[in-house]
Amino acid sequence: MGRTVVIAEKPSVGRDIARVLGCQSSGRGCLTGGDWVVTWAVGHLVTLAEPEEYDEKYKKWNFSTLPILPEEMQLKAIKQTRDQLKILHSWMHKREIDSLICATDSGREGELIFRYIYEITKCKKPF
Repeated sequence: MGRTVVIAEKPSVGRDIARVLGCQSSGRGCLTGGDWVVTWAVGHLVTLAEPEEYDEKYKKWNFSTLPILPEEMQLKAIKQTRDQLKILHSWMHKREIDSLICATDSGREGELIFRYIYEITKCKKPF
């Protein structure tokens, strides 16, 4: 049996979860112990692409180009928190990891933070 990655929304919550799970080894952007890897977002790591990232014609607002309805919504990493997203991506794709636990705040925003991370990393592991 492999390890499980637990993704919290904030570092402070991640530390609390890690303490309960007995994770005492500190790594870059995570805490580990036994079968557990506890890591975290720092709020939002991913956001929706800006209109002009779909097409230059959306750079200036114009009634003739509204409404903007892309076929598929695009996600992008937030520049200031890209390093933490890379850490999550790396753990989520390690062969030793069997599954994930979404430990973000309950509610729409916490779920959105986790789902955006899951989608942008192209993770396929169960959660």
